[in-house]
Amino acid sequence: MALVTVAAGKQYLVDPNNKPLFALGINYSGYFDRAWKMWEPDQFDPELIARDFHKAQNSGFNAIRLFAHAALLQEIQRNKFDKLDQVLSIAQDHQLLVLMTLNDAHYLDLTRTSELDVKIAERYKDVPTILGYDLENEPVFYNLVAAIYPEKYRPPVHSRQLVDHYGERVSRQEAHNLQQQRSIPGHLDEDTAYYYINALRLFLEYDAAVRAFVKQGKGTTVDFMTSDDANPWYFLIGILDDTVAAWLQARMDPIRAIGCRHLLTVGWNWLHFAGLPANRVLDFQSYHNYTTLSLSGFNTNVAHLEGLRRAFPKHPLVFGEFGWSNQSGTNPTSSRAVSAEYTALYEAATLAYLRANNFAGGFKWMLNDVLGTGNPYEASFGVFSAGDQAKPIRDLVHRFSKDWPAADKEATFAHLREVEAGMAYRLNLPQQVMVGGRNYQDEALGWQAENASHCYITIADQQLVIDANGAGRLSLAPWDLMSDWKRTREADVYRVLGPQYRTRQQTFAAGETVVLDLRPDAQYAVVMGAETPVYTEPDDVIQIAPKPGEHVMLFGDFENYLYAALNYLRRFAPDFTFAADKVAGRWAYVTVVAPVEQISDEVLDNIRGAGAVLVERVVGNTLESTETKLNEMVGRGQRFLTAVEPPQEEPLPETPVSPTGEIEEIYLVQPGDTLGKIAKQVYGDFTLWRLIFEANRDKISDPGLIRVGMELRLPEKG
Repeated sequence: MALVTVAAGKQYLVDPNNKPLFALGINYSGYFDRAWKMWEPDQFDPELIARDFHKAQNSGFNAIRLFAHAALLQEIQRNKFDKLDQVLSIAQDHQLLVLMTLNDAHYLDLTRTSELDVKIAERYKDVPTILGYDLENEPVFYNLVAAIYPEKYRPPVHSRQLVDHYGERVSRQEAHNLQQQRSIPGHLDEDTAYYYINALRLFLEYDAAVRAFVKQGKGTTVDFMTSDDANPWYFLIGILDDTVAAWLQARMDPIRAIGCRHLLTVGWNWLHFAGLPANRVLDFQSYHNYTTLSLSGFNTNVAHLEGLRRAFPKHPLVFGEFGWSNQSGTNPTSSRAVSAEYTALYEAATLAYLRANNFAGGFKWMLNDVLGTGNPYEASFGVFSAGDQAKPIRDLVHRFSKDWPAADKEATFAHLREVEAGMAYRLNLPQQVMVGGRNYQDEALGWQAENASHCYITIADQQLVIDANGAGRLSLAPWDLMSDWKRTREADVYRVLGPQYRTRQQTFAAGETVVLDLRPDAQYAVVMGAETPVYTEPDDVIQIAPKPGEHVMLFGDFENYLYAALNYLRRFAPDFTFAADKVAGRWAYVTVVAPVEQISDEVLDNIRGAGAVLVERVVGNTLESTETKLNEMVGRGQRFLTAVEPPQEEPLPETPVSPTGEIEEIYLVQPGDTLGKIAKQVYGDFTLWRLIFEANRDKISDPGLIRVGMELRLPEKG
């Protein structure tokens, strides 16, 4: 019977049908009113479980993580499998692969634990519904060091090695006293209790060094382990690694001995143990982490996962638990609701990041909220709130399950940033683009939404099919999304009303950015339209061709006008700035995209007076008309509105003689002249306008104010 396996390339999983698998998973602990009690005799209800698994399947999840709580393990010890049989059958009916977490009761006697593991693994060793076994949920120092190991697997932490290397942190007498005070597990013998407490004190010192390393921004715990900073701790790290190796072998060997071929992993939540080389014996790595609802928190998750991937480049890596609560705190009196749209954005971004970066899957915590608990924070991680009310993450997962290609297909996760409205991101898939957030912008597209929403673009048959789960404005350059889009073609926008019915809404000129106001759950199509004749400049118009660094666009504000000028910026690639006071004397050609109330005519005169060859304002009465005007210039290939006439040969006035007898050259100011333009014409360098200004101080009080007909002395260039 075919089971879930690891792909030859080791980065993703393969389902029983031999298809690449991205585990789009959900954690499950029971219905709303019986979380963590689902296996108990008076709480087990197959109908409610079937109801929940139906919700999971319809949401788009393909895998579910279950837990062997104490109530279930007690029945299995008596060879009673009817409950687990039913649940696995229900999972199979709903096409859900099961990641089964063993020993969620955290039994310390590894011999007893292995007996239970073997009973489960042997009964279901040929069942393809089981994705794999998670040996234990989040084992920590206590579970590893206080465990009772079979003699064959005795770990080095239960020996004198640490005391001999680092010295004694706690004496035997102190250890005895602490055990009497129940600060050391009572089941440990005298020697093991002594080794336990000394190892714990060393581990706390080690953890402090790790925290200092991380706080200084040097990397994660995984990075610390191989850094020079960890040099004093290499021996301890080695003992911990050998201890994890003994613990893993004590758990894995009995399972493998009965012929079980299912994948094995551990749901670590401490990087101190998750990053140890001993984990290479596992079939895939699994990690859990919860962070703040912020870009910083998101990036912490990314840093941890990337650190683990560097440590295990030949293993699939699953994010086994993650999510954000819809309550702010643990105290019912002070906790406040957290937007479900906002948490959905971060959870969707996590799944998108995992899919794009070749991780093997992600299991959100968890399917249902929890009723009857005094901790609102812990109770509010569900995809569904009480009454089976779906939160926004449900529809996003459902969309992902339909749209995402197989796990072996390339994808990219791009342009993650945080603005006032939160995080925004873009996921690129073959023939698909997804954007999430309230305010996203790159060179190809922009998305501005009322709330944290997602916009979907599918590329097919020379058209873009677009929809969104929230109201927003989408702007896009079709030629940046479709390689075969011809920029000489118009763009026709249709509202799609059915498979065979659509209505045209708008047509955009060739080369013009397409801007759509999207309604939630409405579908649109952007189709390549009619050919537009290519504009050619008349022969009698002289085009200005500034050298690199000579042309700047001066914007009144970022929010509006940069957005309107994207096509122009892509076409002509000028510099751009928002600082009007920094332009004078720096650029020869200045295009001002701002109304007078934002950047006055006086400012423009000062820029001209400081030597600019050309300063022109390109702005309409509205933002839309400004964008249209700029796009029309792009369509014509016209960088400037001003047509520059070639210099005219005019008779020079008689050259006067100065009182000293030296001949002075005189220039008669013509219409459209500026000091910079005159300097360019006379000296070949517009920046020499100040020579003319200083020589005519008796006539000119402001370099921007020269009059037609004014006679200006032209000094020697010097």
